[in-house]
Amino acid sequence: MKKQKVAFTWHYYAMAIGVLMAMLAATLSAWGSVVSALAFAILSHPVLSFQGVTRFVFLILFFILYIFAFPDASVVQEMMATDISNA
Repeated sequence: MKKQKVAFTWHYYAMAIGVLMAMLAATLSAWGSVVSALAFAILSHPVLSFQGVTRFVFLILFFILYIFAFPDASVVQEMMATDISNA
């Protein structure tokens, strides 16, 4: 039997955005944001039977968790200002 090929849809763009969000969060060592971004990417996969409004509610929830899991701006500025050789 032939396997039905999944069409290239918005799901793949959302998965890529989730991975990019995870990489950005990893550079700041914001591990809660990394987990939220990876959950965003996994939940966006088109093969999952999670469809409709429920998927979008969880995507929005993970995006909100992603934003609030980052450290304050002053902490980020301090991390960027410190010399990496002294850390």
